[in-house]
Amino acid sequence: MNRSSLLNLHVLALAGLLVVAIGCGGSKSLSTKGPHESFELGKAAYDKGKYLKAIELLQAVVYNYPGDPVVDTAQYYLALSYFGDKQYELAEVEFNRLVINYPSSVYFEHALFMKAVASYQASPGHYGLDQTDVHESIKQFEDFIIDNPESELLPDVRRYLLTARTRLARKYYEGGIVYRRMQAYEAAAIYFQKVTDDYTDTEYGPKATFQLADMDFQLRRFDAARKRFEDFQTVFPIHAWVPKARERAIEAAFRGAEAAFKKGDYAAAREKLQAFQSDYPGNGRSKKAEKYLEEISRLSQPKSQSYEADS
Repeated sequence: MNRSSLLNLHVLALAGLLVVAIGCGGSKSLSTKGPHESFELGKAAYDKGKYLKAIELLQAVVYNYPGDPVVDTAQYYLALSYFGDKQYELAEVEFNRLVINYPSSVYFEHALFMKAVASYQASPGHYGLDQTDVHESIKQFEDFIIDNPESELLPDVRRYLLTARTRLARKYYEGGIVYRRMQAYEAAAIYFQKVTDDYTDTEYGPKATFQLADMDFQLRRFDAARKRFEDFQTVFPIHAWVPKARERAIEAAFRGAEAAFKKGDYAAAREKLQAFQSDYPGNGRSKKAEKYLEEISRLSQPKSQSYEADS
């Protein structure tokens, strides 16, 4: 836990001691009310969005009546009050307190879920900033799914899990974009590969896959580019970039054959050109491919045959 969180815990402990002191000899309005009446007042304040007032009242219940049956409910709404007031680190602490101290509570699953949500919300909203809390929330969401396979909260848990994973995916993806603009392709590939390996289920999975293919193309690794663009179409068949990926795959296939021809590797060029004609019949580059094949046939003839033909 970071220094800020520890400081908040100390502040919370101090606040609890103050509440106890008030309950014992200070405010008669709180000390003369029983736990249930105090809880109802706190719950009413929470329902009205008066979170600070709710925190004050609910803390009085939690700290002054630790053995009362209403305490776990008060603890839950105390955590919700901190959450409603956007004090997410304190909310996480209070949800965790319920999880540890009241494992039989009817609010146990909800507290476990909200603890993870609070951890996610406590992180900076911009993907470019430190996302340590997001990593922690992802672990908590994943653990919840494993430990509570029949929970009614699973749809919400999975939605939050995807949201958290998407933020991390964007962090890595945008890092790759930055390195690509700097033409630091090896560094960019590391970031894009991280997204394709670990965050394929997010919206940045297909984008990173496309970027890797496009970098191969720009670096004239045409065979690798073609395969990646074709894989993109297979793995993400309904993605909006599929038409673009198909066109780039066709272009990569032709450019790969053309590059082999220019290098003088006529056997490889013939194989690639024939495959191009077979795989993409009717493509606008077919006539040019045919001319290359004719030129390869001419250049591949023995010199004597070529001389006789010219005579």
